[in-house]
Amino acid sequence: MTTMFVQLRRVVYLLVLLQCCVCVAYAQQSSTGEATETARGLKELEELTTKMKEDKANLNGKLLALRNIKSESPEALKRAKSAASKAWEVEELILPILTPDMLMFENVNKKESKSKELFRKAVDAAKEAKEAAEKAILTAKKSNDLVEEIRKGSEPLMFMAYQVEEVAEKHIEKCETGHSEEDQKEKKLAEEYKKQAKDVESFLQLVDNDIQSNTEVVEEVQKQAKDASDAAASLQKIIDNIFRDHPHIRAELEREIKETPSHENKEVDGSLPNKQNEENTRNQNTNSAQAEAGSHTTAQQQQNEQDSKGQNNKESNVETQEENRNSQSNPPTDSNSSATGTSQSQNMPTNSSTASETPQSQNMPTNSPSSASIHLNITQLSDSSSSPALVHSPLLLLLVLMCVLGCTLVC
Repeated sequence: MTTMFVQLRRVVYLLVLLQCCVCVAYAQQSSTGEATETARGLKELEELTTKMKEDKANLNGKLLALRNIKSESPEALKRAKSAASKAWEVEELILPILTPDMLMFENVNKKESKSKELFRKAVDAAKEAKEAAEKAILTAKKSNDLVEEIRKGSEPLMFMAYQVEEVAEKHIEKCETGHSEEDQKEKKLAEEYKKQAKDVESFLQLVDNDIQSNTEVVEEVQKQAKDASDAAASLQKIIDNIFRDHPHIRAELEREIKETPSHENKEVDGSLPNKQNEENTRNQNTNSAQAEAGSHTTAQQQQNEQDSKGQNNKESNVETQEENRNSQSNPPTDSNSSATGTSQSQNMPTNSSTASETPQSQNMPTNSPSSASIHLNITQLSDSSSSPALVHSPLLLLLVLMCVLGCTLVC
């Protein structure tokens, strides 16, 4: 009996232990699954926010383009309004002169003819009104196309912003129950995503305001473009009827249109180049005179330099010859020998320098007057160095040295 109770107690202990293990396992699995779900939600929120920012940047570029076109609309509107007014005014002036008498060739051909001037103004006014209407219509079309693209892009962006805000709000509520550092970090991140979604909603509100104001401007431009187009069509119809019934008027106007630009070009191309050619001729004469004066001055300077160099070379040659003669006339004494040695040492560098300068003078260009004078001076120096006095001076020095050496040995 006791053994049975002991075994039952052991079984109860095992069941309790098993129950505890199962509870712990379920608790860990629940916490792990919750953390995984939170991470998955934050990842999805991050992807939505990134996509939302990209769509916002794309939409912002289109909005800037729309604002640029909107800034051009007042100019197109003003041009269309002015062209339409001018066309209607010319039409009112041209209708009273549409009579057979006024449309005769003799009357139209007169230079002082008012009808011809009105026809010319009518052609120009119809052309300007047509171009202004086309420009206004093109501006309105560009604006409408951009508005349509912006509307198509703003709708999904608004839905995406609402979705990001909703998901972020759920994460914030979930993280408020926890007090861990990880929960606070996730809450802060979700609040940042929510703030970005709010910014996108504010941006979309500005986009709607721009679209509304642009729509009003486009409607005004389209209205004025239609008025200019109607004025151009009405005036062009009158012009076509006149040209069809009176071809001579059309021929006269076309001839004037062709001759007027050519006459203006002749005035521009005929008068200005003559003055320019005269100025160029004067400049060329002045430059040639300056060049001749400069060449004469350069030649005179070169001649003066050659004369001064030749005079200096002659003086140096005379001094060298006198020194050599004095060295030969003195008796061979010790002091004279030392002086002779000194003069020889002075003459040797002169000879070596003369020999080294001779090839350089040969390599100089022969067409320069200064190089020719230098070559002649160097030749004179080489001739003076080969004089008999300088040739015998080394022999005299050798004899003096032998005498001194003999006297030294005897003593």
